Parts: sequence; C-alpha cells; structure tokens
Amino acid sequence: MSTGMPSTAPQEGGFVRKASGLVRDFSQLDAWIYNVIAINIVLNVALSYVLIAVTYPEASMWLALVLAGIFCTFEAIVYAFFTTAMPRSGGDYVFQSRVLGGGVATLFAFSAVTLSQMIWMALAGWFGANLIMSPFLILLGAAYNAHWMTSTGEWFLTDWGIFLTGCVCVLWAAIVNIRGLRVYAMLQRYFFWVGMVCLVVVLVMLLFSSHQDFVNNLNSFMANNFDTKNAYQETINRGGDASFSFSLGKTILASVIASFALIYPAWGVMQAGEIKRANSLSSNVKAIVGAEVFSFIMVAIMAALLASKIGTHFLYASGTLFYEGAENNPLPVPPFFGFFVALVGNATIFVWLAFVMFFAWFWMWFPNIPLGGTRVMVAMSFDRILPEAIGKVDRRTHTPVVAITVFSIICVGLLALYAFVPEFVTLTLGLLVLNITGFAATMVAAIFFPYKKKKMFESTVAARYKFAGIPVMAIAAVVFLVFVVFVDVQAIRADELGLNGTKGLAFVGGTYLVAAIVYVTSKVYRKKKDNLDLSVVYQELPAE
Repeated sequence: MSTGMPSTAPQEGGFVRKASGLVRDFSQLDAWIYNVIAINIVLNVALSYVLIAVTYPEASMWLALVLAGIFCTFEAIVYAFFTTAMPRSGGDYVFQSRVLGGGVATLFAFSAVTLSQMIWMALAGWFGANLIMSPFLILLGAAYNAHWMTSTGEWFLTDWGIFLTGCVCVLWAAIVNIRGLRVYAMLQRYFFWVGMVCLVVVLVMLLFSSHQDFVNNLNSFMANNFDTKNAYQETINRGGDASFSFSLGKTILASVIASFALIYPAWGVMQAGEIKRANSLSSNVKAIVGAEVFSFIMVAIMAALLASKIGTHFLYASGTLFYEGAENNPLPVPPFFGFFVALVGNATIFVWLAFVMFFAWFWMWFPNIPLGGTRVMVAMSFDRILPEAIGKVDRRTHTPVVAITVFSIICVGLLALYAFVPEFVTLTLGLLVLNITGFAATMVAAIFFPYKKKKMFESTVAARYKFAGIPVMAIAAVVFLVFVVFVDVQAIRADELGLNGTKGLAFVGGTYLVAAIVYVTSKVYRKKKDNLDLSVVYQELPAE
C-alpha cells in the first residue's frame, strides 16, 4: 500500500500507475457503521412505511421488510466473499470488470454507483428540506408560537429552499471526503451513536405508549397549534378507505418498496482498499452481512410499532392525502416517521428528540454518496477508462480531490434541475431499477467467478465454502438475482409503483447510454493514442 504520491507514468499491463495512493484508514467497525448509515434505517425508510400502506394496504409492513431483508442478506453474503477475494477500491466496478469485462462494468457499475448517485445527491437536498428542516421547524414554530420558525420551515419547501439545502449537502460532503477517511470515520462515529441513542429512546417510547396516546396527542397538538379539531379522524375521513385484511401476495409485492433502502449493505466495498482487514472473510461478514441483518430487523420492529401505535388506516389515509397532493390535507407536514414519533409523547421535548435523531442520521448519510461514486471513478481512471487526472490522489490527505470536485460540480447542476424543473423529478423514479440492476450484474459476476477466473477463485477463501460441490458465493448470488428479476419485472409492469412511465424508463436508458459512450470512446481513444487494448487491463487486479 502506497502512502505517498505514486508515479503517474503508464506502466506495463495498461494501468496508469503501480499503486492507487489510497491508504487503509477505516476499521471494520467503521465499515459496519458506514454500511448501516448507507442503508439508513431512519431516513431512507422515513416515507417507505406510508408508501407501503398507500400502495398495498393489505400488506404487512414489517413482514415485507423482513422478506426484502432476507433476500438482501444473500446479496450481502456475495459481497462479503467478493471483497475478501478482491479487496480493492472500486467495489462493483472491480468485481464486474475482472470477471465480465470492462464494458459490462462501465455499463452497470458506473451507472449504478457513480451516475445515479449524482441524482441521489440532489435527492439529499430534497430529503433534508422536506423531511427534516421544514417539518420540524413548522412543528417547533407551532409549539413555541414562533412565526419566524414556521415561515422558515415553509421556505424550505420552496424551490430555492430545496436547492440551497442541496448545495449545503454537496459542500459538506465534498469537504468531509477531501479531508480523508480518518476524519470521515471520526465524524461518522459521533453522529451515528447520537442517532442510535435517540432511536433507542424513540423505540422505547413507542413500545410503552398506546394507540390512544397517539390519537390524543395528535388531536391536542393540531387543535392547539393549527386549529384543526379531531385531526386523527378527520385525516381518515378525508383520506378514504380501503381493505386492510392481510394478504400474503400483497406483502410479497410490497417487498419491492421495502427493498428500496435495504439493497445497500455493501456500500463500503467501494472503498475496500481503504478498509483494514478487507481480505478477511469473518471481518467482511460482520461489516456487510451484519449491517444488513441489523438494519432489516430494526426497520421491521419500527414498522410493527408504527402499525400498532399509529394505526394502518391512518397511515393509509395520511399517505394518500400527501402523495396525491390533496388540498384538504389537515396535516401540516408529510406523514413520515419523524412526525409520528414526535407526537407519541405529549411534550415539545419529543419533537426536539426526533429532530436530533433525524439530523444525526442525515448528516453523515449523504457524504457516503460521493465517497462510493468517486472510488469507482478512481478505479476507472486507474484502468484508463476515465482521464488520468480523475484518479490522482493527494499525498497529504490520500483522497482523490479532482474526482470529488468533478463529482460535486455535476451534482450541483443536477440539483438545479431537480429543484427548478418539476418534470425532472419524474425522470428519476427509475433510480431503484438502476441501482438494483447494477448490483445484479455483480451477482452474475459472482456466479461466473469460480469458472471464468478459476485460478484466482481457488486461491481465495471463497473456494472453501461449497454446498453440493457448488460455491456458496454462487448460490447466494442466484438467490438475490431471482429477487432482482422480480423487482425489475414489478417495476416495469406494476402501474401502482409509478416507475414504469416512459420518462422513468427513458432516464434509465439514457444513463446506460452515457455509460456506454464513455466506455466506447475510451476504448477507441486508447487504441489510437496508446495502441492499448483495454481488455489487457482486466486480466489482473489493480495494485493498492
């Protein structure tokens, strides 16, 4: 592992240099925390509960999350094996390119981990404005009769509010990433443990409260601060009715929505070359599989408590009014997890508790977006797909400053589209398809790895684990791949998910087109300029 700035002269084999310049500053505990924050059991699922209730009212929320979590655990197993075999920064790109080739890796990994994550940074601004700053300022403004807080909260919902919130997110993420993983890990620990303490308190509050407590507190709060009488029943009356009888079939369909947040247990593999003991299977199982199991159990518990204490009918009605943009919605903020838990206790301190919890889980969530995205860019630069400058690593901070800067600038441009062009939002509904399909390509690579790279596979610990003569890694990959096919088919055929519109599919196709152009252009350019066949690069693992 190099600790200084390596030579940038092209080397034999096609790599742009002999070492990446990255260093191992993440411990395995840091990797576990990072993966849990990437899944984000508070923020990513904040609206998922209500979305499941609205889309499939006959589904069991907690069971849908458990089903999705079990399938994603098989995904996590594959990544634990793959990372042990190829502990290199670049994650999915390295796995796919070394088994399936650079074209496949650029098409799927670059799309899922870099291009689509630039959109996620725009979504980070939306999340921060809509799910944290606006609702909590409105609630606190009402509680303290502070009109400036209420007005500020309403401002965050405007185009400029979302855009400027997003700009702050992009700037903060860039600064944290440029400072290096040692600083990143320190900040991450502080925010994570504060967020976890608040979450545990919230769960205990939910556990020892009753459904009637929530009804009374909501009615009292809304009557005193928004002059809305009997808000609980009024929300149900205006939101309509549905069948709430349990359906296993609907629960299975709801697992598609549940998977939206649970497919990221291995986000840390993007910087595997910067994690200590990344070549240890037991360490990777704890950091990756452990993150998935912990996360889906936690969100399933939260879903069960919400359904019990808040009420399925109320979740359905409040969600219907919100998602349909009803003007007669009696609730002043989106019906998300934080709003509900803030009203479980009949005191303003609980609003503050929920605010701090969401803020803590949010503030170190979005920095992992450019962290993963730029490490794929570095790996592609190392393989000479992207310009050499993209992969340069600062000798003092050991971070790819140029890659982070380029990534951030593009994010701001997409953020402007997201905030000021309403039609752009509908284009991004295909993010789930892009991401989960990108991970599916890694599953395909895992299936072929023992056969296409037999010598490399046999030299890894993954070769020791077989069932009926078949590598466990490949079996786990097949299981998750079946789930991905199910999710993608549902995304295309199920109108209620809203992902199969022409605009959404055009966005997915357009992203793949950009990735394909990058690869073909680089392949032609390298052949003409350097007389280099890029396929040579993928015959061996890049040095760290």
